[in-house]
Amino acid sequence: MNKKEIRKIIREKRENLSLDFIEKSSEEIYKKLKDETIFFNAKNILSYMDFKNEVKTHEINNFIKENRKNLILPRVIDKEVMIAIKSGENFSQSPFGNIEPVGDEYKGEIDLIIVPGVAFDKYGNRIGFGRGYYDRFFKKYPNARRIAIAFEIQMFEEEIETDIFDEKIDMLITEENIYKFKE
Repeated sequence: MNKKEIRKIIREKRENLSLDFIEKSSEEIYKKLKDETIFFNAKNILSYMDFKNEVKTHEINNFIKENRKNLILPRVIDKEVMIAIKSGENFSQSPFGNIEPVGDEYKGEIDLIIVPGVAFDKYGNRIGFGRGYYDRFFKKYPNARRIAIAFEIQMFEEEIETDIFDEKIDMLITEENIYKFKE
């Protein structure tokens, strides 16, 4: 199955999730994430603001700020570029409909990237929304650890087809499991 077909199947499954399931599962994922040493030790964390039926990130982002860590959020600035912005008070709606931070580009270190995605496999492969923003961003921060958060239904049984541009994740946390691909 190609990426486009996998993306369609998994997005349909995710769109059919109930709000109750999303909220309860997001809470379980948050609890698991905050217990991970990688997360606990990170000072500069790029997270994201959830959109539609993604894992809710509000509690995660609040935890980052409340624990004196730097919350950094992504902003898409053109068809191929995503930049990091230190979280502040100003936000705007992107052309895709999600909320993004407004501000100057953050150019400091990033220890950990919390990664969204559409589908994942047991080898650390990830399918995003098809534009390659995170794959290109990972190359700017090669030493940053990458933890994806997703619902178990987003875990694909077969190995996902990849190309030379695709970057792997180090860990995937779902409401049911923690998959570690790199120690």
